[in-house]
Amino acid sequence: MAKKILLADDSPVIQTLSKKIFQGQGYDFKGIKSGTKVLSEIEGGDYDVLILDIILPGANGMELAKKIRGLSDSKKANIPIIAISGNYKNYSKTDFDEVGINEYLIKPLDYDALVNAVKKHS
Repeated sequence: MAKKILLADDSPVIQTLSKKIFQGQGYDFKGIKSGTKVLSEIEGGDYDVLILDIILPGANGMELAKKIRGLSDSKKANIPIIAISGNYKNYSKTDFDEVGINEYLIKPLDYDALVNAVKKHS
């Protein structure tokens, strides 16, 4: 059974590249472009890893991570979260740790690092 990845990022380039890369690696992949859909997608789906942009239309990735960690379903609440952001300087490692983000990568993305992070957490 292939591992399932959910990517929440509003960049069409990141969506397209990520889909090609992860499907090529044998993962099931779903991309969404709106922060408002993240929680319902996690609650309604069964994902092994969430790749979460920190700045999304309709939502803040830090707040979303905190809400995911507070879900009543412990499997969904503990989904590994890999944050991606071009605005990482606004946050410290402690900030990411406090909301339950397992790992963060800076944009522009190093796709080798992203694939390695997904493998590590899935």
